[in-house]
Amino acid sequence: MPRPVARNVAIAEIMQSLRRIFKAIQDYFQEISKKYGITGPQLWALKTVAANGSLSLGELSKKMYLHPSTISGVVDRLEKKGFVVRDRGQEDRRVVKVQLTPQGKKIVAKAPNPIQGKMIYGLNRLKKRELTSIYDAVKELVEIVEAQNVKVTFFFDQE
Repeated sequence: MPRPVARNVAIAEIMQSLRRIFKAIQDYFQEISKKYGITGPQLWALKTVAANGSLSLGELSKKMYLHPSTISGVVDRLEKKGFVVRDRGQEDRRVVKVQLTPQGKKIVAKAPNPIQGKMIYGLNRLKKRELTSIYDAVKELVEIVEAQNVKVTFFFDQE
């Protein structure tokens, strides 16, 4: 049962919590960029491929909960940096799989887990009732700030 809290306290705590979340994500992205020369989303893609093996762009986009065109851009940049290669299948040349290079495997071994992955993992662990409650609350926040039609990419990133 939810504990009673004064309206002004609840609003202040919600705002403070959102600031903490945004700051943690921003700090994480800056650290990854400075230490490894890649963006947070690029690290997330590398870690996802490492955890699942060779993936098609469609499979990668589903696992990362992102649009395929967004994933395609991330993979383009990772390929230019030498961290992944695109491999066309022998049986069906239309199927393109993303694979880590030895250089990509080194980054994955050294770098921390992606913050987006932590959020998805944590959300997946919640009971349906808890997840629905957060879903409804976040959806309401989007409406409050009139952001329903804002095109999104990654947190604090230009990917």
